[in-house]
Amino acid sequence: MSFKRTLNFRVPIFVKLAALSAFLIFLVISTSTYLILGKQKEQFTQELMNLGENMVRIAANNSADKLLGEEELDLFRLVNDISENEHIVYALITDRKGVIRSHSNIDNVGKVYAPPNEVVFQENESDTRIGRFLEGGEERFYFESPISYQGLTIGRAYLVISQKMILESIRHAKGYVLVITFIIIVVGILLSVVFGIYFSRPIRKLQESTRAVGKGDFDQRIHIERNDELGDLASAFNEMAQGLSEREKIRETFGKYVTPEIRDEILSGRIPFDGERRIATLLFSDLRDFTPYVEGNTPEEVIKGLRSYFTAMQKAISRNKGLVLQYVGDEIETVFGVPLIYEDHAQKAIMAALEMRAVLEELNTVRTAEGLTPFRHGIGIHTGIVLAGNTGSEDRLSYTLIGETVNLASRIQGLTKQIKCDILASEETVVRLTGDFRVEKEPPQMVKGYSKPITVYRVVG
Repeated sequence: MSFKRTLNFRVPIFVKLAALSAFLIFLVISTSTYLILGKQKEQFTQELMNLGENMVRIAANNSADKLLGEEELDLFRLVNDISENEHIVYALITDRKGVIRSHSNIDNVGKVYAPPNEVVFQENESDTRIGRFLEGGEERFYFESPISYQGLTIGRAYLVISQKMILESIRHAKGYVLVITFIIIVVGILLSVVFGIYFSRPIRKLQESTRAVGKGDFDQRIHIERNDELGDLASAFNEMAQGLSEREKIRETFGKYVTPEIRDEILSGRIPFDGERRIATLLFSDLRDFTPYVEGNTPEEVIKGLRSYFTAMQKAISRNKGLVLQYVGDEIETVFGVPLIYEDHAQKAIMAALEMRAVLEELNTVRTAEGLTPFRHGIGIHTGIVLAGNTGSEDRLSYTLIGETVNLASRIQGLTKQIKCDILASEETVVRLTGDFRVEKEPPQMVKGYSKPITVYRVVG
């Protein structure tokens, strides 16, 4: 299939660069301005909410004695001090009958206070009521807190805050940004024109050579004698042409693997395609009560929860030199000691399991705070000989571990349900530990597929 241009109208590159620069500058600045100013408005609004809530509480906490003692002057000073803040529209204190005893506008003293109409209150766990309402086309914040004395409500403190100053500041900032944006766009267009013309000639050479390479001429080379990025681009082009034939081989090989560790081992030639026997430590992790969790939550929540769990566990495993082989449902299969060889793989597996326990507690703290069901998991660890190699089809390979060690590690993980603990390790793993680990030996256990009982240890810490 050939591709030919059918338009006779030719747009010079410097015009395209100028238009693109103007668009990108406008897009970046406008987007950044929108996000930054929006964030600032949100932060300022939250600060106003906190200010109002704190102020109305201060008024309520400091007015009980004054209200009972009918100390009108002290109440007026309290309200007046609070109202000196530039954002506060008015503040007032009423008795239990709703009669205004003190107001930032003294003319309102003695009247029955009527709250603003159509106040929309937000949820709040404290006894302070916080709401919003419109007045004169402006959104204002409304705060109300009871005044208590020995458990009895004897009055209320009220506060209204305006956003006017914040909104005016944001409007001024937008105008300033528009002026700066216009200046930058003009400068950007001029620079784009100059550089577009400057780059046109070497780009034509690159274009011609690219066409030749596209036709299969990998011997194509270009020479641009310039000590700048275009000169570097010419050198990079030459290196690209030289490496094109190698690229296909690399892409085909890499496409069959899913982890950087395996990729590096393949390129170095250290993984035989027929497999090899290695001593390694396997770790299996499985979520508990996963089926009820799936049944009780939406698919979106289940996927989100699994992703957060897998991410946290994978980081703990990677920090201890482990390699996640695969995720099967809610289960994680991990190996230590292959394909990267190191002697303390058993100890690394135990350390990874303990870190997985810790990060799961942190994850559950967040989930509990969000009202979500906390996760529980069981971890089984076993050390032994495995056959490590590539399996699968000719088009899609998978790095896999095969052998009794893998099966037994999975069975030990299943024992955590029976023994009611979260981490179990086999005796073959525990004897290799050199660090200060706390383990407790369990009675011999029978597992499916094995005629003799096995010895496992509860990993305490």
